[in-house]
Amino acid sequence: MKRTILKDWKTRLSYFLQNSSTPGKLKTGKKSKQQTFIKPSPEEALLWSEAFDELLASKYGLAAFRAFLKSEFCEENIEFWLACEDFKKTKSPQKLSSKARKIYTDFIEKEAPKEVREKSLMSASHDSFSTTET
Repeated sequence: MKRTILKDWKTRLSYFLQNSSTPGKLKTGKKSKQQTFIKPSPEEALLWSEAFDELLASKYGLAAFRAFLKSEFCEENIEFWLACEDFKKTKSPQKLSSKARKIYTDFIEKEAPKEVREKSLMSASHDSFSTTET
């Protein structure tokens, strides 16, 4: 089963990498702006099929995954994950507070602009965003 899911992801991601609207370019979401996009090596792309963390650690893999999520109308999920990752790296208590508030207003509160579906909302703490990955 896991192998089938990985194969499906690999097929979908390779489709997005090969069929971007302009060869060598990847749209960034705004029609007027484009970001130069150099295809990853086959070895790097193969790593993505073996470990999802490798895909997320690669700027090209992340761009392809974001394009896929956008096509599935759920791009807010990767944006939420990235915001949580940034939150976990933050050391300053003042920045933690403002980032937590922004994550809450952008993704968690009812009718948030990028609301994510969270099955088990809990009291906010420094570790709250760590549990979203499991």
